[in-house]
Amino acid sequence: MDVIRLAHTFGESIKETPELVAYFRAKTAYDADADLARLLFEYEAQRRVLAREFEQDAAEQHPDLIAAVRDRLSALAAQIADDPAYRDYEAAKRSVNELMQRINGEISATVFGVIPAACTHDCSTCAGCASRAAEESDTDGADA
Repeated sequence: MDVIRLAHTFGESIKETPELVAYFRAKTAYDADADLARLLFEYEAQRRVLAREFEQDAAEQHPDLIAAVRDRLSALAAQIADDPAYRDYEAAKRSVNELMQRINGEISATVFGVIPAACTHDCSTCAGCASRAAEESDTDGADA
């Protein structure tokens, strides 16, 4: 079996992890939430209005409009952040990113012998890394 086929098989396995199952469920709910979509659309529209206003020379800007748009952006951001579909989706994305970082770290450690930067050197907190191999070779050398 070639490495690309193995990567595909590995990817299919990753899709079955609890993190990915939760992510796909959360993304479906996020995409289906019409109220959230409306809030996100308005947020982007308000953000563009504010950006256009700031592109103008200071003398041509409208301070009252800027203040009103900022207030609306704050209110929209709070509503978006309070939406359960948004919160669940963001939490699921964070979990997937953490999983992928751990996977990539393990692959890099295995292939290149590079210990991930987040390594605590306390193997009880880790699924595995190259530091164990280095420790084992140090121990082997001490016995010789």
